[in-house]
Amino acid sequence: MALTLIVANLRSGGGRARDALPLVTNALRRAGREYDLIVTPNADETASLLATALRSGEQDVAQVVALGGDGTINGAVNGLVSSGADIPLGIVACGTGNETVRSLGLPKNTRTAIQTLLRGRVCPIDVGVVNGRYFLNTFGLGADVEVVKMTNMLRSRYRFARNRSVYYVAALMLLSSGFEPFRVDVEADDRSFGGRALMIAVANGRIYGERLLALPSPSLTDGLLDVYLLQELATRRFRKTARLLRRLPVPELSVQRCSQVTIHLDQRREAQVDGSLAGAASSFSLSLLPARISVIHPTPPALVATPVFSTVPAGSLAGRA
Repeated sequence: MALTLIVANLRSGGGRARDALPLVTNALRRAGREYDLIVTPNADETASLLATALRSGEQDVAQVVALGGDGTINGAVNGLVSSGADIPLGIVACGTGNETVRSLGLPKNTRTAIQTLLRGRVCPIDVGVVNGRYFLNTFGLGADVEVVKMTNMLRSRYRFARNRSVYYVAALMLLSSGFEPFRVDVEADDRSFGGRALMIAVANGRIYGERLLALPSPSLTDGLLDVYLLQELATRRFRKTARLLRRLPVPELSVQRCSQVTIHLDQRREAQVDGSLAGAASSFSLSLLPARISVIHPTPPALVATPVFSTVPAGSLAGRA
């Protein structure tokens, strides 16, 4: 009998994954489904451990279940794609932000997520790729990376940082404190930008939510990426930062939809992928793999729900400065 392969980071969400694991395994057992478990020491190890297990071919795997936060989900996606396996991915969210789950429209409640695993529908979705690493939701540079670092610091020091409000706090602290802009050249299909920027975000998913803003044209199934470029804030930095956090337009923010993006930087800079730090480089090449993996969704799937609209203007990348 084909089994469910669970990859779990038990530290996710301050121990939420550890509490959720017996609920998942008991539900599978009651449903007469066999399962195996891979406990990952951290999100970074998830990809290699899962890929190794799938490549071995020792088990007949019917589905993979990621039990953890955004980093664990990203690792599961990388493990699935790099192994070449065509196996559905189920998700039980146990992280702090859970932005990937919100982007996918999956249930955040553990018991509801388990029912989705048992009775849901398989839906193909696009996968982004940057310098050989895969992502479902977002890639970011500049202030975006510093928000991730600040969020990690706040989580380690303060109990309040266990919920999503920590992203708002980190973004407000950073952008209002005078983050230094950097020189960048961006090619997004036939559009280009050359100048100084505070942040670049390239999104596949429909939520780029708690850290800064929501996408104006949400879709994980359209074969396109959304590029956000925030130029240097010339005046009234604090007020404009507050507008961004409220998802209101500022003239320094531009948006471009495209299928490929190339980013050249003035020096090596660290990036983030799906909320996890992803190493430094001086250039990044991004593209999309349409319908590359399948995710287990509620029935009917939330991906075909009414689109979410945003007040952020969908302006194009400008010319070179």
